[in-house]
Amino acid sequence: MLRFLLIFLLIFPFFAFGKEKDWKLFDRIVLVVNGQPVLQSELELAMQWFGIKDKKEAAKKLIDQILVAQAAEKSGIRVSPKEVEEAIARIAHANNIGTVEEFKKKLQEQNLSFTEFKDLVKRELLIQRYIQVHLRRVLFGGIKEGKQVKLRTVKIIFLSSEKPEFKEKYSYLKEYLNQKNFGELAKKYSDDPITSEKGGLLGEVKKGDLIKKLDEAIWNSKVGDIVEVPVRNGVYFVYIEKETDKMVDQQLTGEEISKRLKKEYEIQLSKLRQQATIEYLDKTLQ
Repeated sequence: MLRFLLIFLLIFPFFAFGKEKDWKLFDRIVLVVNGQPVLQSELELAMQWFGIKDKKEAAKKLIDQILVAQAAEKSGIRVSPKEVEEAIARIAHANNIGTVEEFKKKLQEQNLSFTEFKDLVKRELLIQRYIQVHLRRVLFGGIKEGKQVKLRTVKIIFLSSEKPEFKEKYSYLKEYLNQKNFGELAKKYSDDPITSEKGGLLGEVKKGDLIKKLDEAIWNSKVGDIVEVPVRNGVYFVYIEKETDKMVDQQLTGEEISKRLKKEYEIQLSKLRQQATIEYLDKTLQ
């Protein structure tokens, strides 16, 4: 399933490429992606992760990865520290390295940051979950044969506290937002580009799909409620539209499904690129 996106779940040939003994990292910012700084060391790590020797091409891949991970987090998708640790353990095992600590030492021997490596793995996991929650819903409605689960259809408005108009938009929504105008105001005010164009529609989610705060707000509230969920970088307004019991498939397989998912992924990525603010401090990466 989607091996082009999830290679790391099977094997990560990390040490087969770039075995320079004098590999040096420079702690300087080379890119800023929607306000998120990217260090030279992160770019060089990405070159090894993606198996790309050209810095410009690796920067493009890294930017795409960051954009999709940002979109996933804005949609409330979560990846726990435990999931990151388990993924790294699988990577270590695939490279015939016994423990995560040994893997960490291997990274340090190549002057590579374990913290930055964890961030990279977290972004890949976010992308995987983004595909599961968003793209599967877009293409297949999230419904296949499988086990029966309780799903809630959710709409969100995300306001970024980093935006200068945050207080003004927050005050307006706090006073005027309701069930009838939620979709209209989501299109007008939400800072999440993917859900805003769909009137805030996040889609069908099951318990545990989203970050803890959103998950608790959704499942501790009643259908029809609009709840406010403050987070570190802003606030969500969440409308619980309806609840259903459906059979859902956790495994999407088959060549045609992969092709359709890949196509939809590229469409969404293209939208994120168009709306992104990219600052190249290292001009050679443009």
